[in-house]
Amino acid sequence: MIIHVIAEGYMETIAAARLIDFCGHTLGTVYDQRGCANIRKNAVKYHHLATGNSGVLVLTDFRDAGAVCVPAALQKYIWDNLPNPPRSFLCRFAVNELESWMLADSQGLAKFFGIAEARMPIQPENEALPKKNLVNLASVSPKIRICNGIAPPPGHKSSVGPGYTYLMREFINFFWNIEAAMRRAPSLEHCVRRLRELA
Repeated sequence: MIIHVIAEGYMETIAAARLIDFCGHTLGTVYDQRGCANIRKNAVKYHHLATGNSGVLVLTDFRDAGAVCVPAALQKYIWDNLPNPPRSFLCRFAVNELESWMLADSQGLAKFFGIAEARMPIQPENEALPKKNLVNLASVSPKIRICNGIAPPPGHKSSVGPGYTYLMREFINFFWNIEAAMRRAPSLEHCVRRLRELA
């Protein structure tokens, strides 16, 4: 099935494309919404793309949803404006951020960073700030390109280094073990399960 993507940002588009391929689908058109506010405002406008032959994956972070739980977030993002969405119109939240799903592949990310797996969080979806956690782990990497690329220089105002997007895209596309990550990230497991149900 062709799956179109409505993504919060660039990293979500990369992860969504990898997940769609992993689940045996074909990537359709990608609509980068540039932020959670635009996702909340615009996602339901794309429901017409969900037909018998194609689906839609809306992918965003739960941390920015301003909701107490995922069903409440779905109510706010989808059901308030589209009470009966098509079966192939999926809205999935990465809990708490997309980086939780990367941290969930503890062995793969530890190897990519060149650090001990024992440093990785056991329950990444319980991390309040997964992206910050990931960046902090990168800052102790013995690999210069990881440390200087993902972590910002000391005293720098940016929350990430200059190579963050490039290096995390490399990890997602070539090193991310989705099956392993699913065991530590329930929201990822739910996303994969729903995508597989469309096969």
